[in-house]
Amino acid sequence: MIDLKCGDCLEIMKQIPDKSIDLVLTDPPYNIGVNTKRNGHKIANKWDKISNYIDWSLTWLKECQRILKNTGVLYFWHNDIKQITELLHIIQEQTNFRLVSFCIWDKGKGYRAQSWLNRDPNGKTALRSWFNICEYCLHFFNKPEGTRKSGNMTGFERINNNPECYKPLKEWYRSELERLGITEKDIASKYTQATGKKPHMLKHYFKDYQFEIPTAKIWESVYLPLGFTVPYGDLKTSYNKLQQSYDALRQSYNTLRNIHHCDAEHCNIWHIPPIPSNKRFHTCQKPVPLLERLIRVSSNPGAVVLDCFMGSGSTGVACLNTGRDFIGIEIDPDYFNIAKERIETQQGSTCYL
Repeated sequence: MIDLKCGDCLEIMKQIPDKSIDLVLTDPPYNIGVNTKRNGHKIANKWDKISNYIDWSLTWLKECQRILKNTGVLYFWHNDIKQITELLHIIQEQTNFRLVSFCIWDKGKGYRAQSWLNRDPNGKTALRSWFNICEYCLHFFNKPEGTRKSGNMTGFERINNNPECYKPLKEWYRSELERLGITEKDIASKYTQATGKKPHMLKHYFKDYQFEIPTAKIWESVYLPLGFTVPYGDLKTSYNKLQQSYDALRQSYNTLRNIHHCDAEHCNIWHIPPIPSNKRFHTCQKPVPLLERLIRVSSNPGAVVLDCFMGSGSTGVACLNTGRDFIGIEIDPDYFNIAKERIETQQGSTCYL
């Protein structure tokens, strides 16, 4: 499914149903007032300078929050650190998004080499700051209220924090304490005596919080000397059987996690050359392979991906190449037509990967 819309994303996004989008991958205006060229003519991009930019950004971000599934992921590009810091603050204070990664697209030393090497006759650069050869990609998970702490737990982590799980072992443990006439303090004292460590792990052994059973060494040096009679092998077997019985629950918990599939060289700095300026459809165009990688990592095949600042349609092309559905919004009619043509051309020659 490819759905392309020409118009203001602040209005068009209102038509998108709640919790219907898996991934938002977009490149909003950076608000730095740079002129662009199209067909060799210098033009002022009407989105380059936006009054009340932070408030405007919050508006489209909140729309993204509304339409993203609870497991949804948001990426957006930027390159102005001052505005990024303002955006991060307001996102933390007024949305449910949680910053996961601050990623850097390293364009290489050859990027804008002539500007970088713009020196006076004495060989000194006119720059008064470090020349920027990168852009930044901010990576967020959608974390609705009530899931912020638990939303990224694995299925087993959730099970181990569920008071209803492992009840037979928990009840058996409490009955053993009563039978032996000992308390947690006695176990803590024996633990420190046997290991030389403070008994921090006791808050997990047989408890509702991060449930664990002791290791074989701890069981044999602490619990058996205190009078527990069950061999460690039998305790481990009981634990494994209970864990296996929770497999369906574990899988259901895993479906609540935000999508993230690690790939090779999985780090937050991406060394990819930019598209040469004479081959770009748009001054801010991102390489399709880079967008394909983000889509594969942060969504599943068949997912719905939104780019609310579509530009020349590179995200749509990347979605076609990776077997995802795509919704693209672009306010500029010229760029919209470029995107439409690129995506329609790609549809006729796509082999899903």
